[in-house]
Amino acid sequence: MSFTPSIGDVVLMTQIAWKLAQAFTKGRKSAPAEFCEVENQLYSLSAALEAIRKAEEKGDLDIGMTSSKSGSLCAEDGLYGQNTITNILQNCMKTLKHLEGIVKKYSVILQPNASSTHGLRSWNQYVIKNWRKIEWTTEKGDLSTLRSQIMMHTNSLNLLLGVSISSQAAGIKRSVEKSSNMIKELYEWYEDNIKNLKRGGSDNPIASITSTGKSFATTPGQTRHVFELSIRTSKGRETICPRAHFNRDWSETLLNSQEYPEIENMLTCACPTHDSLAPHQVAVQRYKLSLLTFPARLAGKERSWILYKTTDTVTNQLVTLYITKIHPSYIHTLEETILQDLAIRRADLILSQGSGNSLCYVSAETEEERILASLGELRIAQKSVESVTFNNSGRAYSRKYVDNVQILQYQTMMLGPTKERSQAEPLQPLNYAEVLITYDDQDEEAQGDVVSTTLHLKRNTILRLDDSHALVRVDSIQTMGTFTDEHTVSLGDVGVTIQLTSKEAARELHQKLEDMRMELFIRSLQYPRSDEAVALRLQVATVECEYMSISDADITITLDDHGKHRLIIESRNKCTLLSQVLAEDFFSSPLGKPNYSRPTYVVQYEEDGTRNVYKYERGFKYLSLGSTQANRMFKLAWEIMSKELGT
Repeated sequence: MSFTPSIGDVVLMTQIAWKLAQAFTKGRKSAPAEFCEVENQLYSLSAALEAIRKAEEKGDLDIGMTSSKSGSLCAEDGLYGQNTITNILQNCMKTLKHLEGIVKKYSVILQPNASSTHGLRSWNQYVIKNWRKIEWTTEKGDLSTLRSQIMMHTNSLNLLLGVSISSQAAGIKRSVEKSSNMIKELYEWYEDNIKNLKRGGSDNPIASITSTGKSFATTPGQTRHVFELSIRTSKGRETICPRAHFNRDWSETLLNSQEYPEIENMLTCACPTHDSLAPHQVAVQRYKLSLLTFPARLAGKERSWILYKTTDTVTNQLVTLYITKIHPSYIHTLEETILQDLAIRRADLILSQGSGNSLCYVSAETEEERILASLGELRIAQKSVESVTFNNSGRAYSRKYVDNVQILQYQTMMLGPTKERSQAEPLQPLNYAEVLITYDDQDEEAQGDVVSTTLHLKRNTILRLDDSHALVRVDSIQTMGTFTDEHTVSLGDVGVTIQLTSKEAARELHQKLEDMRMELFIRSLQYPRSDEAVALRLQVATVECEYMSISDADITITLDDHGKHRLIIESRNKCTLLSQVLAEDFFSSPLGKPNYSRPTYVVQYEEDGTRNVYKYERGFKYLSLGSTQANRMFKLAWEIMSKELGT
């Protein structure tokens, strides 16, 4: 396929990639587990194409479609620049069109069911039985080759954006020669990748690697999509099933319906059995969603979730369920597909009724939708606060009759269509948690006063526990008071002392606040911070250093307001996270290679769901991406970033 790229072609490819990803999503229940990875790659490609469109629209990149506000990168870089952009877009379109044909050929439209107003597209039986025999690429490649091909297109587009950004940062006129060299190297790298894929080369199959070196390969029939399911009782938690999972038929119906599935059981028991019925099947299938069910992550050392107000169909009560000990192979699907989608749908339902609550609300300042992401669950301290004293500028103010205390951390997302937002624009966590203190409305001494106070807890907030006096103190924190007429007043640098009724309650409150601080710290390692912008994104099949080996990872390099770069590496299964603020000579090391010697934080989730955080003061000695082509790509990215600094 040969064509001159236009803005319309980029928009079209963005839409095709998006629709193909949705086709893989809708066909997930009847397809092999490997299809989920193709789905993820297609969403990433769609996002990269959309970024190209936005860059061209802003004038940061000219692909021969319109005039650039800041000078045409391609016009100045000549033949290599035009050929690189043209080749990337031509091959990308070729891949997408071929895959589009396969989807049309091997899928069927199902009849609408009771929980859906429209038919769903699902893979037919031929694909389920013979997917390894299908020629997924124009070069007759297998599914692994298709994944590698889509990843190559995505990385190429992101590198192209990196060249454009580096040229703008260094100054177009001063960087023409350097950007020309980068474009040439990008062109040669891309051409070599195309040749390699045509020869049948591809990256390693996906697997999940923990810090212990154990591999959990996601091969058909071996995937262990399980977790421990328990219920809140008056005595604490009671285990329902140690190996439960969401019914695949139910979860797909949920994802592709505007209503809630009624035709399938929500949960399934996967415990070994010699009989036809799993031992806990009857126990788990009694629970289903209510219109009030809301998921949230629990702050703490163990990776766990809570499902508020789930229906118990036996007692007709709304109960609270816990999801813990999530198997590494299931984390990504469970958290980012099922639970995140459910949270977005519930938030939209709440906001459609005209007002928000502690589960979700719309920020008056930013007009962002804020959805509950995680919480510190209080069982004793929630109703055990005797008084709260505030100190500001030498003045002290105390409130008794405290009704409730909650520790809540929100994630933000711009308003828009539910389905599009849940995939295209990941939820971004706020850099603080809200400690919401509400007061009893029977406090006669406080009529017309504040009805609630919110403390903005940050990752560096200093907390003090006075165990002997059952006190929790915060030396300095930002507060916001809400009055009966709903207007608010904010104050900074406020000292807060919380008096509790027992030592046990004080210890619990202090521990849950510390758990939330650690949650905020980890989120600050995982995502670009408020003063950082994304400079480059890459996807790789393997990342290795002397401490770990990660299969299938996302690499992000950020740039903050002070000109410092940060490297973020996260495994696709969300079990391993690495963050390092790069050395000043990272891109200009006298050794001629990247300098990884700065302090590095590593967050590791083990197989049982427990979290460990490590700090390597001297960083690590080397970083390898496994294959020659991948290492060459990262070297090219390194050179692009060094040109941005003018080195």
